Amino acid sequence: MYDYLLKLGTWALLALTAICMISSGAQFNGTTYHLGEKEVLITVPVNASQLNLTLSEKTDNMTLFDKTGKNVTFNSSYRFLRGDYIYSLTFARPVTGRLIYTIHLQGQQFILPIRDHRPLRIILPAGFTTGERSLGIARPAPDEFVENESGSILTWNNTTQISYIEVNYYRKSAPQALMIILAILALTGLVLLAQYYLSIKKLKAARMEMEKEKAA
Repeated sequence: MYDYLLKLGTWALLALTAICMISSGAQFNGTTYHLGEKEVLITVPVNASQLNLTLSEKTDNMTLFDKTGKNVTFNSSYRFLRGDYIYSLTFARPVTGRLIYTIHLQGQQFILPIRDHRPLRIILPAGFTTGERSLGIARPAPDEFVENESGSILTWNNTTQISYIEVNYYRKSAPQALMIILAILALTGLVLLAQYYLSIKKLKAARMEMEKEKAA
């Protein structure tokens, strides 16, 4: 029952995302990767009657919407070749719209091999960002980086010279937490240094007292 509800929720999220993107009139003509806590929601623009995809892992929940938000049926097959899942999709009719699917995500790192040199956009999970070298950055640097109510959005307009993209990200509160930790470490270091200085001073005073007693 839990698995059924989880799957139903995923499909509802797919449909809602597609409808929102279409109704908002988003004109980005590239692939969008919306990172979640455990999954990546991928939106691919479509203007054809068939589509081939090469993925690094298997996906079982592809959904196709036309420009009005209507679900379009299609036939799908795949083959596994040299570590890749190669999908062949044939649509019931020529479609202008969006193909949406998900893949798994682990940790706070996203590595994306570039197989199709079209523009792409990565949206980080809510509450996360990137760019602080000590905590995590994007390689190569994006052409655009925007932070708004939707989250942190990274866009690469030209991927012809890129073989892969790596994004390491962290919670927005992480820099402040790091500064607090460094401040605590610095304060601890000062306390230890003061204790060391006082210990040396006491030892010198004790030695001088002993030398006075011997001289007497």
